[in-house]
Amino acid sequence: MRVLKTNEGEIFVVYLFDQLKEFTEDMFSQGLARLPAERQQKTLTYRQKLDQKLSVLGYVLLSYGLKNEYGISEKIQFSYTAKGKPLLTDYPQIHFNLSHCKNGVICAIHTCDVGVDIEAISSYDAQLAEYVCNEHELKQINKSDNKALAFTKIWTKKESLMKQNGLGLRDDLKTIDTIDSEAVTLVDPDEAYVFSIAGMSLAELGLRTERFRA
Repeated sequence: MRVLKTNEGEIFVVYLFDQLKEFTEDMFSQGLARLPAERQQKTLTYRQKLDQKLSVLGYVLLSYGLKNEYGISEKIQFSYTAKGKPLLTDYPQIHFNLSHCKNGVICAIHTCDVGVDIEAISSYDAQLAEYVCNEHELKQINKSDNKALAFTKIWTKKESLMKQNGLGLRDDLKTIDTIDSEAVTLVDPDEAYVFSIAGMSLAELGLRTERFRA
């Protein structure tokens, strides 16, 4: 697990776990047992075991972060906004966001609204890019030598910005402009995944991000 940054005073921290083979069946069972009943039920509705593990891992990272940063060790209770964004029922002043893909899980904890998204890099789909990207974003993709990577960076930025604002997926994704946004995007050294964080600056994340590139 990698901790990208913890800042004294104002807490903003990102936990990233990408060694999925190390998350054993025993760890999964223990993590599942710590979830509220409704989250356990939702997790077990996933057909694939990997999806179940990824779901549990997100809340394992959140539990670890809450204990490490705030000393909170009791079972987490969740409330939800009208659009489904989860909140900490007993600690509304603590903001968090989770995301996972087949190659990793990420959790951000902040004193302000925060959004994260992590995605595996797959083959470039020009039709999908036309659907979700505006003119400026498409120009950026088309001038790139790695269109799949360029698109994934834009997509994760859009997702993180939407999640920061509690919007969820919207019909017109083109209106969420990533070109001049302050969302931070970082790339795994092996290009297995990309993740974006909305609500923290690259300076705030600091030198602990040296293994990743923007």
